[in-house]
Amino acid sequence: MKNSEKEIYFHVGLAKTGSTFLQNNFFPKLKDIKYISTHKYWRCINIIKRTNYKSYLISREFDRQFEFEVKKILKEFPQTKIIVVFRKHDKWISSQFKRYSKNGYHWSFEKFYNNENTGFWRKEDMLYSIKMNIIKKYSNNKPLVLRFEELKENPYSYLSKISNYTGSRYSKSDISLNVVHGSWSEKQLIFLKKFCSIFKKNPPEYYANNKILHWLLYRPWWLLFHFVMYLAYFLPKSYIIKKPLIDKKYLSKSMKKYDNDWKKILSISD
Repeated sequence: MKNSEKEIYFHVGLAKTGSTFLQNNFFPKLKDIKYISTHKYWRCINIIKRTNYKSYLISREFDRQFEFEVKKILKEFPQTKIIVVFRKHDKWISSQFKRYSKNGYHWSFEKFYNNENTGFWRKEDMLYSIKMNIIKKYSNNKPLVLRFEELKENPYSYLSKISNYTGSRYSKSDISLNVVHGSWSEKQLIFLKKFCSIFKKNPPEYYANNKILHWLLYRPWWLLFHFVMYLAYFLPKSYIIKKPLIDKKYLSKSMKKYDNDWKKILSISD
């Protein structure tokens, strides 16, 4: 079979929109499609070229690498169809901040994101319309646009949209709706941030493309961070939390500017 004749579907995340649930509990259970797991993403192009399945599903969640990765896959397989999931901006940025916090970043939310656009996370990172424009730039196919909220509200409707779009099948009895990764509490994250501000001022580097360095230089810190958060579970809440991890009023005010961006997603979501 020619590569141009293969049907290819590319789930691009975003990160913190239920990707791990799909990658662990749903995608492997799909029938009539070859799923290439996130752990094999780095060689997915070679896998597709060297095998002869009718259709393939690639999955990997992106944020800042979004355009680079979309361009890379579409360059090799222009027929690729995109699956993208968005989440309401306030919930998304809060989840991103917590993710970075558990990985050793000890800055405040205001330094992570602020209205002056001088934080680590910028306005251009927040605009979903920019990501939709990237998809339109490289793909001639209509993407499947989903809302993370629907996964919680009506999971089987959400999952069926993916199976219908990809021409695959699944059995409800095969799907576990259990959460794959539970969230760390506010108390645990605040305690870890205090620990890192003293003992690990620079967060450990993540070696995505080097397993040896990943296990030697990143994984030990990852284990220590989890131990610190586990320890925090047993400490009094009043001893650790002096102010909220994220100020809700500040968050609400900061997210107002993205109301129209979210309305655009609602208007095009499937």
